[in-house]
Amino acid sequence: MFSRPTRTPRPRVAAAAIVTAAVAGVSLAVASPASAAYGPDYGDGWVNGYTGNYSDNWTKNYNKDYGDAWTPRVPAQNRADVALSASGPAHIDHGQEQLWTVRITNTGKSTAHGVRSVTTMPNGIEHRAHRVVEGSAQAVLGGDGSVVATIGALKPGETVRLQIAGRGPSHGGGTVQLVTKVTTTSPEKSTSNNTAAVRTRIA
Repeated sequence: MFSRPTRTPRPRVAAAAIVTAAVAGVSLAVASPASAAYGPDYGDGWVNGYTGNYSDNWTKNYNKDYGDAWTPRVPAQNRADVALSASGPAHIDHGQEQLWTVRITNTGKSTAHGVRSVTTMPNGIEHRAHRVVEGSAQAVLGGDGSVVATIGALKPGETVRLQIAGRGPSHGGGTVQLVTKVTTTSPEKSTSNNTAAVRTRIA
């Protein structure tokens, strides 16, 4: 009697393996270009440029030109020191014009940044005019009658000198004083020399 040949069933695992391989292939295809783009095109260039062309130069300039004046960790003896002095008449007659001088000098070893001075006129003395006669600064008359000088950066040894003309009152007397103050955004060796005053007697 004739017998039929027996069929071997196909393994179902192979199909699953094919699907898995396909999914994995898609995953790898997506990951590979992204990683390659980030590395050669962006990542390596950024790292190399930062280290060779920017990082080293920034470090040198930061420590020499700006860091000493900016960081509070710099030893006090190496900081900026904005010193202020003022001079003017010992007395003034009624209606007389006199001249006051304000001098701002960085006596420290680092650049002082954000330097600004405010000079308040003596009580009863009328502000007539002002000017910067040394150094670089912008001086304006404030709404309260004070003279505000914006200096900005002041390097070691640099000086700004400001002159202010004032006129005595028409009557009255007594002793009045001009007061000027200077500030900086940089740490200073000392702040005891940031204020100055000139006493004037009205005749």
